[in-house]
Amino acid sequence: MNVWLLAAGVAALVLDLVHIFPGGREIHRPMVAAHWPEPAKAVWSVVWHAATAFMALGGLALIAAGLFPDQALAIAALPVALFLSTAILFLFYGIKRLGTVWILPQWVAFLGISALAVAGLA
Repeated sequence: MNVWLLAAGVAALVLDLVHIFPGGREIHRPMVAAHWPEPAKAVWSVVWHAATAFMALGGLALIAAGLFPDQALAIAALPVALFLSTAILFLFYGIKRLGTVWILPQWVAFLGISALAVAGLA
């Protein structure tokens, strides 16, 4: 058993809960209530729920990698790449569009999950 990978997986699942509950209230619901065309709202909801699934499935995959160390790299490589790329996207758009990385601090969580998983794979 690999505690680093297990911790990364649990952290991803906790992040998903934060995304679903406080994030849903603060971000998803107001965007759906906005005066956008209905197709744009539908696309927004698909993207929102895809992010929910990505974090949940990524977290479960990292837990599986922690439980099956012989296959850890094969199981964890994709979720780690996805979490790391998400951290980079939050950093890029925070800097490019907002002029700071602190308005969208989600990169900290995605980078932390990635770091835990990489430590487990090392």
